[in-house]
Amino acid sequence: MTLALKSWRPVLSAALLTVGLCGCFLSTQQKEARFLDLGKQQYAKKDYARAIIEFRNAARIAPSDAEAYYQLGLAYAANNDPLSAYISFKKATELNPKHTEAQLKLAALMMFSGKKAMREDAEQRVRNVVGAEPASAEALNLLAFSELRLGKEENAIGHLQQALSKFPADLNSSVLLMRIKLSKGDTTGAEELLKNCVAKAPRSPEATLALGRFYLVTRKFGQAEQQFRRALQINANYGPALKDLGMLQFQQHRNSEAEETFKRLSALPEKAYKPLHALFLMELGQRDAALHELERLAAQDPSDRDARTRLITAYLQLGRRADAEKLLTESLEKNHKDVDALVQLAALFTRAGKYEEAQNDLGQALRFRPDMPQAHVALAALHEARGELLSASQELSEALRLDRGLLPVRLELARLLIASKSPGAALETLGLAFDDQKQTLPFMVQRNWALIALGRNDELRKGIDAGLSAARIPDLLVQDAVLKIEEKNVAGAESSLKEAVKQDPENALAINELLRMYAIEKKLPQAVETIRACLAKRPKSAFLLGVLGNVLVASGKLEEARSAYTQAQAIDPGSIGLALALANLDVTQGKFDSARQELTKAQTLDPGNPQVWIRRGLLEADQKDYVKAVEAYRKAVDLDPKNVLAMNNLAYLLATRAGQADEALKYAQRAKELAPDLPDIDDTLGWVLYNKGVYQPALGYLEGALKKHDHPAIRYHLAMAYFRVGDTRGPRMLRTALSAAPNLPEAEIARRMLAER
Repeated sequence: MTLALKSWRPVLSAALLTVGLCGCFLSTQQKEARFLDLGKQQYAKKDYARAIIEFRNAARIAPSDAEAYYQLGLAYAANNDPLSAYISFKKATELNPKHTEAQLKLAALMMFSGKKAMREDAEQRVRNVVGAEPASAEALNLLAFSELRLGKEENAIGHLQQALSKFPADLNSSVLLMRIKLSKGDTTGAEELLKNCVAKAPRSPEATLALGRFYLVTRKFGQAEQQFRRALQINANYGPALKDLGMLQFQQHRNSEAEETFKRLSALPEKAYKPLHALFLMELGQRDAALHELERLAAQDPSDRDARTRLITAYLQLGRRADAEKLLTESLEKNHKDVDALVQLAALFTRAGKYEEAQNDLGQALRFRPDMPQAHVALAALHEARGELLSASQELSEALRLDRGLLPVRLELARLLIASKSPGAALETLGLAFDDQKQTLPFMVQRNWALIALGRNDELRKGIDAGLSAARIPDLLVQDAVLKIEEKNVAGAESSLKEAVKQDPENALAINELLRMYAIEKKLPQAVETIRACLAKRPKSAFLLGVLGNVLVASGKLEEARSAYTQAQAIDPGSIGLALALANLDVTQGKFDSARQELTKAQTLDPGNPQVWIRRGLLEADQKDYVKAVEAYRKAVDLDPKNVLAMNNLAYLLATRAGQADEALKYAQRAKELAPDLPDIDDTLGWVLYNKGVYQPALGYLEGALKKHDHPAIRYHLAMAYFRVGDTRGPRMLRTALSAAPNLPEAEIARRMLAER
């Protein structure tokens, strides 16, 4: 044994030496080829992150080879990183201007630029490719698309016809030309194009699907379904056809058929299809089954952050915030640099009012990834929750600086600017969007809100009509109603709102606007009837049941309201709004213990919600437990330092019931800074000064409050201040106030003051 071992070692060493020498003598070209081959293998498996690593290695080994950068660009594009793809394709074209594929991929990205010069550059690059060699269908289609982007429609049509003459079965040429014909109202010509394409490629599921989608757009649903099924006869596992068929079945309320279709779709190997059955179950209200499936998918691949995000969203929809928080915390214990988890956890903390924890997590995320737009968006949400609208706007602007193409962020910034009474700035922000983004319905809707805030009704009417001509969606119909109300066309406004509610019975914007209109016109019975009609379509809607409860309370039907709230709470036990609504109803009916139970439930569900603590303060003050009321208002102010109602009520109680006028003055003055025009704030500030014995300055605030709002409590306070400064109006006003409101808490003080004379 010993001798054999000794004789083995030199042989082993020689073998290792041979392997090492072989590696050392591989040429640069061979090493690059190896990395390119490995990258292509990973790309074929759709493992784009690993493909990027291999292609980067190839580019590092051979930095002057355009092919390495071209392959890297493909991997970045597949990994949804268009900026890195652009940089890679551009490098490839600089190294080899005759790299046709790189030039076409680069041009395709440049066409979506907001800069006309870049779009023109893209067109020229494609022209160069078309002119240098026999034009491919891809090149001709790309040239046509670039011409469309630059408004050269006739040139585009000519190149598409050229493509179809050379490549009669090319689907992309047919689809692009079909869209042009549809935009011109030529549905017959558009249909013929796609039919010809199917006839020339009868075994192509893609061509058949395109024809089915055409029928879907033109609302020929039976023919659309026929084409989807034909595509599946050609390829039973063709995901796009299964998806479109399932969506059509769902829209036609054929839920059992749709479920089977989505089951088939989710069983396909493509990762993008895996969660669709679970998401369908969530739409049907089968939340437990959906959650079980989402948990299974997340557990199958712990590295799949998209699966984790879907699971967190489901937890939040079901009111299971603690489970979402636990999942993210566990992820961070495994990897403290998981910036996605840090940002998502910060969003949960923001919702819970844990602003310091949210700030800490976002700070960490930005240290690891300062160029991460989503972290700046989450920081903007945190600032908005704190009432820091300027800082929120700055963070959204930074996110857009990092990625100008984030349309949802641009729309959110515009909304925030409108809320900050800066609709002009909102309009300017929207104007910086890419041209193709300006054609989308969400953009049109947000721009219309800015125009509404600016009062530019002529321009607004054009914007609404342009949007409605594309799609009569609820948001546009609500805007149409808002404008019609201003034009005194109440019947037209009601018609638009009813159309919106018919489309989407749970559309909060449309329902609230319709109910507001009925309230102004004192048509509460119609409001009740409207919500009941919506509930007939969505009987399991907690939102609609809650709205019905609100309308029934306004109608004085309190027991019916309680029934509606209770049904809603059974469907959505995690709703803070429903707990507060029941607490308010309990107070109205004198059920104070029950109200406390509901508020305790709300505090458990969301201890960081300042509204819960404000309602607790109101209840305790009403029950004359001023110590607990002060505690509740202090908690609300801690959670929301800019909450005017909490500060005002806290100041009033501190001055009146706790004998802490100095501290009360601090809160009253801060409330005055935040809401300088509210009469209740002036009254509180004047009353605090009165309780400090500073009567003359108190008069100015109390007189101002009474001018804005003639309320008995304000009259009492002003009369007492007059009384203390020796103004003869004081006694007379006290007697008048006692006669008008003898049961207010101030009445006893007034009687004592009059008895002093």
